[in-house]
Amino acid sequence: MNTYRLLNIIGFGSILLVIVYFVAYARDYSKEKIISGLVFYFAATVIYFLFVFLYHKSNLGQKITLYGLSAIALVLIYLLLG
Repeated sequence: MNTYRLLNIIGFGSILLVIVYFVAYARDYSKEKIISGLVFYFAATVIYFLFVFLYHKSNLGQKITLYGLSAIALVLIYLLLG
């Protein structure tokens, strides 16, 4: 199995698991929090699949993925420390 296929399986598997989680624990969260969580997760998943696609497309895609992940890491560090 190649890396591209494995990363796609991981992505689709995580989508399924998050949906199952929110269905199983729906009583613990308000409807607003469930919707907010799912929207955030699906936005993050779109970015994940975009980076996986770009990384395997070309050398330029690998650089875009590197810079994109670096930017996300810097924003997270800024938010945690600031």
